[in-house]
Amino acid sequence: MRAQQALQNLTRCTGQPLEMMKYTTPYLQERLIEKEPDLAILTGSNFMLTKPDTRLVFQPEIDLVKKLNLPILGICFGHQLIGTAYGSRVEDLGRSIREFKEVKIVDKHPIFDGLPDTIRVSESHRQALREVPEGFHLLAESATSKVEAICHESRPIYGFQFHPERSDDKDPHGRMILQNVLKLVAKF
Repeated sequence: MRAQQALQNLTRCTGQPLEMMKYTTPYLQERLIEKEPDLAILTGSNFMLTKPDTRLVFQPEIDLVKKLNLPILGICFGHQLIGTAYGSRVEDLGRSIREFKEVKIVDKHPIFDGLPDTIRVSESHRQALREVPEGFHLLAESATSKVEAICHESRPIYGFQFHPERSDDKDPHGRMILQNVLKLVAKF
């Protein structure tokens, strides 16, 4: 049900038809490449990468992040998968965060075009990246996560600890970020 809700929210925010492929899809990498998507989105999950079994289950996706030659967006758990693929560690925060929070933009990247220096976005996580992964730039931080948003130095790979797809009319910043991502990957 959560995956279906994420798909609906992403479709609503982007205005684009999206197709979901679960991590359990046989031959996931081959099937993904066959579809020739404009963007691969790795979404949130209840799994926790600090647990050794979780890392084993998702190792194929971690490897896929480095192998795919197409734009990638990681949201929450997907952001953590990207960080893990590039050597960052995930830490448990000791509590769950589930509310709209302020996030400070520290690098005025085009992904934040049209937005103020502090944005308000939906947070829903218990774990976060401890440090910026090798080869990435830090784009945003918050009181609860030092690594809220990242982008790769040379590849179109973006990661958000927050959930931009959970934006609404009162808090539209996430929707604007997703639309900016689509503009950026259209140039790829």
